[in-house]
Amino acid sequence: MKKKLTKRQIQAQNTHDKIYNIAIELIESKGFENITVAEICEAANVSIGSFYNYFKSKHDILDNIFRLADDYFLNVVSHNLKEGSSHEKIIKFFHYYGDYNLDRGIDFVKQLYTGKNNLFATKGRPMQAVLQGIIEEGQSTGEISINMTSEEIVRYLFIAVRGVVYDWCLHDGEYDLSSAIDNYVILLVKIL
Repeated sequence: MKKKLTKRQIQAQNTHDKIYNIAIELIESKGFENITVAEICEAANVSIGSFYNYFKSKHDILDNIFRLADDYFLNVVSHNLKEGSSHEKIIKFFHYYGDYNLDRGIDFVKQLYTGKNNLFATKGRPMQAVLQGIIEEGQSTGEISINMTSEEIVRYLFIAVRGVVYDWCLHDGEYDLSSAIDNYVILLVKIL
């Protein structure tokens, strides 16, 4: 049985969500590097102390964005990838990745795809682990070559797909991202 939250806990969660949502809006409109904690607090109508009660720094907002994506891939996507060949699972995985970016919106994704955001390079993220599990399964059945390690294949695929997302950003979302990713990944899995 789930424990009922107190009024204070509900208020704390609401304040956290308010700060986070305002920060996301500011990131979308001005870019992550162009906003300050003071600006987030002013827009959210909270004190700077309140901000630091919920977040260690402005970068903690980015960490939270990536944590939400990892949770989604670990708890939702992985459960929807039970059927099909390893190649089909990889294609479907990246289709989810395209849809996830589309759902965030072009302006928001543009702010994440910057050379100053090194969170994409973080190794061992749950999102990567889901894909790595698919690849290892394919390697164990002989469906995927063992010429590269599963970690190398994950990196290889993500570099290519992030390139598609970056191109989509450069073209202001003029084409269907998920279809473009599908087309690239279908070609990429053939060489695995």
